[in-house]
Amino acid sequence: MLFSEKNISKLIILTPIFTIIILTTFVTLFLVNSQNRYFEKQSKLLEKKYILKQKALLVSEVNKVIKYIEYNRVNLKNISEKKLKKFITSYIDTIRYEDNGYIWIHNTDYYLISHPFRKKSVGKYDINLKDESGKFITRAFVNIAVSNPDGGFLDYYWRKPNAKTATKKLGFVKLYPPWKWVVGSGLYMDDISNSIKKEKDLLQKRINKQIQTIVLIALTFMFLVGILSFLISKNIINALNSYKQKVNENEITLKTKIIDAIKESQKKDRTLFYQSRLAQMGEMLSMIAHQWKQPLSEISGIFMELETAYKFKKLNDKYILECAKDGDKITDFMSRTIEDFRNFFKPDKTKKRFYINSAVDEALRLIGATITSSNIQIIRDEMKNIAIYGYPNEFAQVILNICLNARDALVFRKIKKPKINLHIYKKETKSFLKISDNAGGIEKEIMEKIFDPYFSTKEKVDGTGLGLYMSKMIIEKSMNGKLVAENLKEGACFIIEVQNVK
Repeated sequence: MLFSEKNISKLIILTPIFTIIILTTFVTLFLVNSQNRYFEKQSKLLEKKYILKQKALLVSEVNKVIKYIEYNRVNLKNISEKKLKKFITSYIDTIRYEDNGYIWIHNTDYYLISHPFRKKSVGKYDINLKDESGKFITRAFVNIAVSNPDGGFLDYYWRKPNAKTATKKLGFVKLYPPWKWVVGSGLYMDDISNSIKKEKDLLQKRINKQIQTIVLIALTFMFLVGILSFLISKNIINALNSYKQKVNENEITLKTKIIDAIKESQKKDRTLFYQSRLAQMGEMLSMIAHQWKQPLSEISGIFMELETAYKFKKLNDKYILECAKDGDKITDFMSRTIEDFRNFFKPDKTKKRFYINSAVDEALRLIGATITSSNIQIIRDEMKNIAIYGYPNEFAQVILNICLNARDALVFRKIKKPKINLHIYKKETKSFLKISDNAGGIEKEIMEKIFDPYFSTKEKVDGTGLGLYMSKMIIEKSMNGKLVAENLKEGACFIIEVQNVK
């Protein structure tokens, strides 16, 4: 087997080494991928910046020409306008920048004023000039310049000087208003692309150097960590061999302690269970006493009537039989009360489908007398018949425990117009039973402790601190639900959440 005692020493040595190799490989790949993503991002940014730079160059060149025109128009007033324009256009025809950059001029009447490579068309009506894609570019130049005082850009297809095929070109035009000249210039996109490619190549070389450095560092790190891991693993094996002997010596003692701890835990669980059952018996006896209070009073009344009839010489067989019959009914009711309580506190052995309403009815029926004797109003909204799956008796006991706690709080705090509200509802696949009171709520400092075993706010003679703990165990452990408590405006609220069934 791979994890046998014989192979454990090899695993201790090799596992860290392989782990480091794998981690380093993943980190290296991550860093390399990060550099590649960085390259892609920087390439796009570089391309965007370069395009903006070239656009700025076009704007700058056109503005220089317009400033040149303006300067000469203002300062050379000793010559005619015709000669001045000829002088200016002669100079403009000589302007070159970048690889294929030059200046041309139309006027707003679509006549070509100046163009270094279309000398034959200078002075002619140029409105129908098209680029290689069929676009009327003279019209577009004039429209853009007239509608944009700061100038505007235009893409079109045009041949380079002495070229046979057209390439995409980025143009910029701006209006010189005094002479209604549309001054334009452009850069060929393949020239821009070539410049961008050169920049990208430089960036790629820089990124490749960084990747090579990362890989070299990673390999060096893997080698050093591998050696260090090997040395540490050897020391660990020696230490394990040393501890192995001690472990073998203490194994019997440890087993004994574990067995004793398990027995002690089981003993505590049994004690907890017995205390819970005793608490339930105490509650049951208290509730039986409340249920029997009136029947016992009625039996006492029957005996008083018999005694009175005897004293006044009115006692006869018929009267005795009627009293006996009434007594039988009362004792039968008391007997059924005992049986109801005995069945109620008998734990369910199997889960079954039942309705929440039925469990509420059962719990309230058993504590009805004690609730009534405390003048507490039970408020039940119109409840739907919602079916759930679990232990009916235990679920009803949870309701009973919460209601009895609410009763104790209402009585202890002497609440005027005490009441307990029960509300059943469901959301999607979950069913909820909300039990609230108007006793003022639970103190914040003890809210987190109320479900702890043996924690109780009552005197020791009145409470064991097991009711809410057992209730939470029933709902959450036995029925896979949830029992939580919170404070509302008037008092405490307990919410039981369980899965509903069809």
